[in-house]
Amino acid sequence: MGVSLHYSATRATPLDAHEHALAAEALAEGERALMEEAAALLPRWHAAGEVPETHRRPEEVFEGLFLYDGRHLSEGEVLAGSSKLPHHSCGVEPLLCQLRHYLGALTRLRWALPNARWSVRVEDAEVPWTEEDGYSLGGASD
Repeated sequence: MGVSLHYSATRATPLDAHEHALAAEALAEGERALMEEAAALLPRWHAAGEVPETHRRPEEVFEGLFLYDGRHLSEGEVLAGSSKLPHHSCGVEPLLCQLRHYLGALTRLRWALPNARWSVRVEDAEVPWTEEDGYSLGGASD
């Protein structure tokens, strides 16, 4: 069974074209940064047993921040999406790397859309939010 990061934002008015572009850019930047860091770390993760040798590229370890299209949004949601976390055959270091990058992207997205009500969770556990730090798992993902 896989574990996923889920996120959604609700508000009374839909996103405009500029906000859609901000959302896409924030999520793409988080994914790009993760893939760049993971490409550099894969040899170390392989040597330490954090990632199976069969996973040769970051795309084989991480799923992107998938943004649902409008047909899959619940009432009041202006955006929602998810991403699977690394398979159980991977260690904790790749998981924390993915969460750090993706929570950073979701933090930037929330700051860009401050008038929405947000939910970011790993399965059923809500990810903590602070105005100063954004989304964070404390020292574990920093």
